[in-house]
Amino acid sequence: MLTKTAIEPVIPTQRLRALEDLACTIIERAARLSAKLRDPLRVQVGELTRWMHCYYSNLIEGQQTRVRDIEAALKKDFAAEPKKRDLQQLSLAHLEVQRWAAAQTGSLFGPEFIRELHRRFYAPLPDAMRVATTSKGEKTPLAPGELRDRDVQVGTHIGPPHEIVPALLDHFQWRYESADFSRIQRIIAIGASHHRLAWIHPFRDGNGRIGRLFSDAVIRQLGIDGGGLWSLSRGFARNRTEYYERLANADQERSSSSADDGRGHLSERALWDFCEFTLRTMADQIAFMEQLLDLDGLARRIEHYVHVVDAQVAPDADRVFLLLREALLRGEFPRGEAARIVGASDRTGRSVLTLATDAGLLVSATPKAPVRLGLPAKVHETYFPQLFPVNQITSDTHQA
Repeated sequence: MLTKTAIEPVIPTQRLRALEDLACTIIERAARLSAKLRDPLRVQVGELTRWMHCYYSNLIEGQQTRVRDIEAALKKDFAAEPKKRDLQQLSLAHLEVQRWAAAQTGSLFGPEFIRELHRRFYAPLPDAMRVATTSKGEKTPLAPGELRDRDVQVGTHIGPPHEIVPALLDHFQWRYESADFSRIQRIIAIGASHHRLAWIHPFRDGNGRIGRLFSDAVIRQLGIDGGGLWSLSRGFARNRTEYYERLANADQERSSSSADDGRGHLSERALWDFCEFTLRTMADQIAFMEQLLDLDGLARRIEHYVHVVDAQVAPDADRVFLLLREALLRGEFPRGEAARIVGASDRTGRSVLTLATDAGLLVSATPKAPVRLGLPAKVHETYFPQLFPVNQITSDTHQA
């Protein structure tokens, strides 16, 4: 009979050198990434990263929301088509939960936090979207934040008996918040805790999304989020087949005939594989964003955008680019400096500034406040190539 210790081992204890090296690489790359941008641009790209997490987490679940639809939803401009509107509402709920989780400073491994993630995600959704599907395809109401009250099977995974889920979650918190874990071990444990939470399967539905939101919060609390500038979900989505395969493999019970498979209920060797995959994915995604946010390269792509892509600003592209480059390098600048930046009269400076703001390429908090770069959905493909796919991802090969 399964007990609260059924999630053991909770972290690999063998062959640690490779995992520790990857964890150190992540710390180094995340530190470099966090220094790439100045505020307020860093904050803006951080918000864009939340869009990434939302977009790719949905994509893992087989649901693709266009970035422009997410942008429209934030402006309360919902589609008339029910399916598209549902995805917009799902995206808004996702973004709001991320903002809430980013502000939390207490325990992230406790049942209260995990249940609150679920409650905040599902509570704003309409009743039609708060449903759970049984293994027989039956639809039943889903109570936001409530632990499952029945046994489940998802694919080949048979969840532990629902009666012991509370005890499993208590043990989950106790083990992963151990004072004996070093920072390196806590980073290695990101993949381990991601799997173990999925294995517990605490809710009737939504466990995948909640698990990714949980891991995102842990990454942020450990200070390796690079200033909020990268997304683990993007890496999982771009290697979706491997992600699911390694998750499923880590469900294996320990092989009693193998001396290197640990001494817990579940396979330590399979857990090591998922931890290595997660760490490798993290390192790849940080490196991808570090390259993407290189200021010289970003400036060249912005220059290309105003000259070639956006017909609205193309007639005065040279001067518009000078303003955008200033905002890129400084973070923001006072409106009164526009004439000096473009090397023209005050009247011309104001005219070019108006052109850039009307196009959404420069934005400000108020009509007289300093201006900063705007990042509307229309610029993403040029400014940040491969951040979001032009078409739905079909390749599952390992890529940045």
